[in-house]
Amino acid sequence: MKFLRTVVLFSGGTLALAGWAQQTAPAQGEEHGQRAARAMPSVDDQVAAMTDELNLTADQQAKIKPLLQDQHDQMQTLMKDTSLSPDDRRAKARSVHQSTVAKVREVLNDDQKKKYDAWQAEMREKMRQHMEGGEPPK
Repeated sequence: MKFLRTVVLFSGGTLALAGWAQQTAPAQGEEHGQRAARAMPSVDDQVAAMTDELNLTADQQAKIKPLLQDQHDQMQTLMKDTSLSPDDRRAKARSVHQSTVAKVREVLNDDQKKKYDAWQAEMREKMRQHMEGGEPPK
């Protein structure tokens, strides 16, 4: 489950991923959007990790999955959009992520919100360290 938790931490870091992906040159013969798409965890993996971390009910899972799918789809589109400047892409990614977080929080109970907020803070710190050249998130 530690791996799955890390996967979700990365998914919550879509903003950081967008910034990192823009700064990293694509591998030879590989398009930017393809590389970013592979780096993003699946929606099912995200739901499974959230269920494990927050003890989601089946009803909550059913409500959260489409929210995460919408975020995933928007991020995929955003990563492929070469018409945006890097700053605009980061701003849009931040907006999409913040919107998703707000919608997910609406589905959670008070105890789950506290855990989710702490989890998001932990993820932000790990991604900050990663972006500063530290160890990759674990």
